[in-house]
Amino acid sequence: MYLNINKNPLFKTGWRIRLVFSIHLHSIDLDLLYKLQRFFGVGNVTLHGDSAMSSVTNLEDIGFIIEHFNQYSLKTQKYADFLLFKKAFEIIIDQRHLTIEGLHELISIRASKNRGLPERLKLAFKNINPVVRPEVPKFSFIINNSDIKYWVAGFVTGEGCFYIQTSKSKTHKLGIGVTLNFYVSQHIRDSYLLAGFEQLFGCGSHSVVDKSGIAIFKVRNIPDLTKKIIPFFEEYKIQGIKAKEFKDFKEASILIKSKLHLTKEGLEKILLIKLRMNFKRK
Repeated sequence: MYLNINKNPLFKTGWRIRLVFSIHLHSIDLDLLYKLQRFFGVGNVTLHGDSAMSSVTNLEDIGFIIEHFNQYSLKTQKYADFLLFKKAFEIIIDQRHLTIEGLHELISIRASKNRGLPERLKLAFKNINPVVRPEVPKFSFIINNSDIKYWVAGFVTGEGCFYIQTSKSKTHKLGIGVTLNFYVSQHIRDSYLLAGFEQLFGCGSHSVVDKSGIAIFKVRNIPDLTKKIIPFFEEYKIQGIKAKEFKDFKEASILIKSKLHLTKEGLEKILLIKLRMNFKRK
């Protein structure tokens, strides 16, 4: 959810204001963006090399998007960005953005969103103070709540990863060790969510990498993967290309659980599965 502010002498204030709601994915997930476009019934989908984007810029359509998220609240710090985006929308709908006072309000909002003001706006508006960023209420992972579980499936569709790790090993007869990893990464400001994943799944661990500002929830234990993680996503479906990643991950887990990865034939199957996963998939 972006608030674009660009210099333009054709406007009374000398600045053009545009609101943009957009979703960026890798081009391999282009079909998922078309599904979202059909779901909302608004916006355009474009492809730029390896990047695909769904965007909504029409004010009436953005109003429809806002009403959707009024009803179905975001759970992470994106909720704070949404509230700021909504406030900017109200200013524009009231046409206050056509006044200097309204422009300054929007600059203050922009200063509190995402990464703050770009350098060009800092230079142009030196005395602007950011608005107070809204507080995001923390929510509890109610284990038996199906709505939360569907939300987790959607969250993992965007932020999760199913990964097969192989490494040289002197302790394995074939010289290659195989490990399965399911992990979800998130900005450190939303690390509490990952602690909730431990509660929901009943397994795994989360950690914070301070220097990177990233928090990670990870599950590597095969029994936990096969008895808890995989059954969860069999019931609460992942969408898009990641559904294929999950299917491959499950196939590899069956081979490992059956100890077939310790045979030449089984290991070769896993290596072939690994080759087609993640961004190698076409």
